[in-house]
Amino acid sequence: MNYIYSKIKIVARLLVFLAFLSSSATIYGQEEEKHEIKLLTRAMQDSILLRWGPTTYPLWLYGNKVGYKITRTLLVRDNDYVAKPKVVLLTPTPLKPLPLREWELLAESDDYAGVAAQAIYGDDFEVEANNGSPSMIDIVNKAKVQESRFGFALFSADQSSKVAEYSGLFFNDKNVMMGEKYLYKVFLAQAPEGMKVDTAYFFTGIDEYMPLPAPLNVKAEEGDKMVTITWDKKYQEDFYNSFWVEKSMDNGKIYIKVNDTPLVNTTPDGYAESDFGFVIDTLVDNYHTYLYRVIGISVFGELSPPSEVVEVKGKNTITSVPLVHLSKTEDGTGVTIKWEFPDDKGEIVDGFRIFRSDKFAKDYQLLVDSLSLIQTSYTDKHALLTGYYRMQAYNSDGSGPYSIPKMEQLVDSIPPAIPLGLKAVADTTGLVRLTWSPNKDDDIFGYRVYRANSKKEEFSQLTSKAIKNPFYKDQISLKTLTKEVYYKIVAVDNRQNQSAFSEILELERPDIVPPASPFIKSIKSVDSGLEISWIRSASNDVVKQVVYRNTSGSREWELIKTESDTTTHFTDGRVLPDGIYKYILLAVDKAGNESKTIKPVAGKFIGNKLNDLWIVPHVKRDKKTKEFILTWIPPVYEVERYMIYYKNSKGIWRLLDGVDSRSLNYTTKVEGMEFKVFCKIK
Repeated sequence: MNYIYSKIKIVARLLVFLAFLSSSATIYGQEEEKHEIKLLTRAMQDSILLRWGPTTYPLWLYGNKVGYKITRTLLVRDNDYVAKPKVVLLTPTPLKPLPLREWELLAESDDYAGVAAQAIYGDDFEVEANNGSPSMIDIVNKAKVQESRFGFALFSADQSSKVAEYSGLFFNDKNVMMGEKYLYKVFLAQAPEGMKVDTAYFFTGIDEYMPLPAPLNVKAEEGDKMVTITWDKKYQEDFYNSFWVEKSMDNGKIYIKVNDTPLVNTTPDGYAESDFGFVIDTLVDNYHTYLYRVIGISVFGELSPPSEVVEVKGKNTITSVPLVHLSKTEDGTGVTIKWEFPDDKGEIVDGFRIFRSDKFAKDYQLLVDSLSLIQTSYTDKHALLTGYYRMQAYNSDGSGPYSIPKMEQLVDSIPPAIPLGLKAVADTTGLVRLTWSPNKDDDIFGYRVYRANSKKEEFSQLTSKAIKNPFYKDQISLKTLTKEVYYKIVAVDNRQNQSAFSEILELERPDIVPPASPFIKSIKSVDSGLEISWIRSASNDVVKQVVYRNTSGSREWELIKTESDTTTHFTDGRVLPDGIYKYILLAVDKAGNESKTIKPVAGKFIGNKLNDLWIVPHVKRDKKTKEFILTWIPPVYEVERYMIYYKNSKGIWRLLDGVDSRSLNYTTKVEGMEFKVFCKIK
């Protein structure tokens, strides 16, 4: 027992995190324990591996005492269900932990064997560390001895399939055949009194065998003679519970293990589970190239194929920074940077760099690179008015820390350039959007916007403080007799020097006032139709006049004519004798505003009976084409043109088409209630 107990000390540091995980409040839940047996299987090419474990400490103790039984039931053969499944007991003798004496040999080659044996058979389970002084393991074990035994025993079985087998928690079923699928059941050899235990089940067959995947997303982050290797753990935790990390120093000819024992990245209680596994390794130097790869270890003790290899080369680091001093040049237009570099650490430095920004904490740009080690000053001849400088001593890897930023200000009395490209757009709500071209001066602080109702009056400043961006929104009144509004802007630099005013921009206010309405003074019937005469709108911004007509009995108003702003009369020739028509006239200004609608004026077309003639045509419908064929006999008068009309479903006559005097027939698909032909006499 002393030998086995000594093995516990070897892996105590590896298992120190499990002290947190053994808390019954977080893992096993003693408020209402549920006693279960959890089962995992692995289909191999010629066998089925089974691995199980109890979920509670009392169940673990009882299982160690009475052991576990396994049955196998053949349910499917060659994709067909077996008519009479037969249950086979695979463990006539229940599986339980081997006697203590048989653990001695395994403990010599497997550190986890000593831990598991001590947890199962030891009288006490305290781990000694830190030269005998009390440790976290001591404190936790004294308070949670039972949970610690249980946790360490199951953890050891998880990390070593041989330990799982010795613990009575592993079985290899080799009596299986291709094309068959089995239901496995793991249960206690004897049911405990007063404890309800769920039996574990799993359905599988060797047809489900799949090779293990290689670990994914292996990456390396190099440091000074050290490297951190990371790989995906979250998406492969169903395959692997620990890992080997291997390193090659001879370009892949020989790989050696970085970790002495399989690597398990545990997470203390209360912390978010990490998505990655990691290991930190030291490098002999920063000049040679090292190769790393990761191999997964399954709960059944299988090794995965190696991951993709990552190449690693250490980085030379520098911790010292130059001590920087700034001063203005004699002409006041430049800045001289002087520095000292302490060489007390013996660090390898290849040169210096200077960075510059107009802000203290960001936006630094490289000002000069590759300054030699013997150089101690540099003059910035095109310095910023307010400039921040910092330096970097760098090595062959191009890295190194930055010095603390230092600031130098130059005297500035030169105003910025006059702003250009001032434009404005106004909408019908009075919202004005002003834009202009950004100034190219390096020290622009902002812009001020001014407005006036006349070029001759004093402009008022709209912006209480300078605005940063080259655009501005203004709100103007549209109910005013002043049709124009005027804008101008100035630019301001960081020293509050102000530019001259931009060119004045004249903007016409949007017109939302409709023009005065025109007045229809008369409608009379003439030979050619109904002649409408009117008095024009009194507004001076009218661009056109539009005439609408309504036929008696209809609710629809039809736009029949658009006239210029100077026209005062119009003859409607598309009227029928004895027809009564109503008309309205609207004026439209250049902004698109229409005058108010006044009361419609009606007129009746009498027509000239001697010059006009109506004919009722003969109508025939083609059954195949569904077309109406109109034919008629010409009058004795000489006809200038025939106009074809039809009556729609609402009883309103509409002009359909016109044909020349030589045509005596017409074909249409329009379904009219009636048809008439109007003869226009020469």
